[in-house]
Amino acid sequence: IHGNQPQRNTPTVMYAAFQKTFFYDSRSQDLENQIENVMNNPNEFNLAPDILTKKILTDSLIVVAFKKAYPNKKVITAYETKNAIAAYVRSLMPFQSKIDHFFQGKTILTPQETLGFNLFTGKAKCGTCHFIPLYNGTIPPWFNNSESEVIGVPKNPIWKNATIDSDAGKYNTNPIEQLRYAFKTPTLRNIALTSPYMHNGIYNNLNDVIKFYEVGGGRALGIDLAHQTLPFDQLELSVTEKQALISFLNTLTDKHVN
Repeated sequence: IHGNQPQRNTPTVMYAAFQKTFFYDSRSQDLENQIENVMNNPNEFNLAPDILTKKILTDSLIVVAFKKAYPNKKVITAYETKNAIAAYVRSLMPFQSKIDHFFQGKTILTPQETLGFNLFTGKAKCGTCHFIPLYNGTIPPWFNNSESEVIGVPKNPIWKNATIDSDAGKYNTNPIEQLRYAFKTPTLRNIALTSPYMHNGIYNNLNDVIKFYEVGGGRALGIDLAHQTLPFDQLELSVTEKQALISFLNTLTDKHVN
């Protein structure tokens, strides 16, 4: 963007409606504010929302569309621009994955996928942070809070004597020491399609992601991380179990919706 590489790996916007905070550091509380942040950011849109709105309203077709979408508004403001984008993002929740169809009684899981689901909710401990049925950090049953975790993502994809990524995450906007290197727990829906992984895009495949969690996160890689929230004991998953876990993660991929 503007000749520069963004600081963080771009997450999926699918199912963003089911989050209570936005950005990896949770600095926005709703989509409209998140969109405004992107517009104002000199490293992204670098354009104030009101100026952007004036620019897009020079298109007569867009003016007609705005009037249809907001019939009671005499003047289209920057808010309507942000709200229209947010409304579109909120529509991106098809719930057309195999796991959805399984819970709807429309299909069955293979034995390998079933083992993967049991590992996800049990031995592998994935479900303790990626809560079913959204598979993100929004906590059931009320879904009114999105969790962040300190897991110790390294700067480089090495497995010994690693250095933590310099991005301090949530600490940048809320300087409490326990939040240093804390990042919002993202959704795992469509995870097979959204590589690279982690906030800095450090891992290119799910095998490496699982290995990171299996060994115990950043502390197991040699990072001195006082407030790691990820359990740092080793999961000791077998090759068969890791393959089954990936098979289950593949059931979170949405089928094409016409």
